[in-house]
Amino acid sequence: MGSSFFVSADQQHGASWPFSTEQLIEAVTRLWPGSDVAGALDDFLELDIQADDRSLPFSWQVEYQVLIFPDQDPLSEPAQIVHRLLRELAPGIPAVWWTEFDATLEPIDLSPDPEPFIRQLAG
Repeated sequence: MGSSFFVSADQQHGASWPFSTEQLIEAVTRLWPGSDVAGALDDFLELDIQADDRSLPFSWQVEYQVLIFPDQDPLSEPAQIVHRLLRELAPGIPAVWWTEFDATLEPIDLSPDPEPFIRQLAG
């Protein structure tokens, strides 16, 4: 605990996400009503996503299109959010995740079932 997870398109292999920051905000507020977004559309956004009566903190680094969330217990909830967002906004785009303490890029399984990605992230 105490670390952060990072998610982005697999830029090392030429992938980029086709969605805008505005589309990300729209998806978050539509998929998780009651969620809050704060910050600058051209810099860094704080996303307070309301899921299952719990508030989950995420950040969006606009320039590099990186989604960030803190290590927390259980990791299944933020993993489900990431999976659902990417299936909604960029289903065919290769994506990767890594931690700040180990910058090894790991592919994200965006198959319809979120369980493989949840198991991979939660270890």
